[in-house]
Amino acid sequence: MNFDIKLTPESEARIKALAKAGKIDLRPTLNIIGKGYRKEVDMIFSHQQPRGEGLRWPQLNEDYAKEKAKKWGDRPILVASGTLLASMTAEGAPGNITVIGKAGAVFGTSIFYGIYHDSDEPRKGNLPRRNFSEPSERRRAIWIEQVRKDIQHNFEVNGIKVDGEIFA
Repeated sequence: MNFDIKLTPESEARIKALAKAGKIDLRPTLNIIGKGYRKEVDMIFSHQQPRGEGLRWPQLNEDYAKEKAKKWGDRPILVASGTLLASMTAEGAPGNITVIGKAGAVFGTSIFYGIYHDSDEPRKGNLPRRNFSEPSERRRAIWIEQVRKDIQHNFEVNGIKVDGEIFA
């Protein structure tokens, strides 16, 4: 997932100063967001459709579907061995990326072939995009609001008055 939250220059400077002084800690909120993110990705895989887009993932090519069924049985799209799914939905699974710091977090997978399915990068052959990492706009808005409230709380407990917007 890649959604950067753009802060105002003033808020960014304040957060950097608090982080340098060890006086900011967004980890409780970021842990909750990480759990929610993994659940959201699990829903994307189970429904075989990107959140909020309303379109299902393209079906497998007939020839590949037959080949996959011989080797893996009746497993869903993007699930053969289950490694990619587990890496996105189970913290600690091989390939899972869950890095949570006091002022930021990263969630995702290091399974190399995930990018061939999920990104806008050029694909091998005619492999269609099957987005599995982007949360719905609604869920994204909820998480951004959680982060905004937590930043504001951190500012207030550190004696920083918040006038105006935190986000750019």
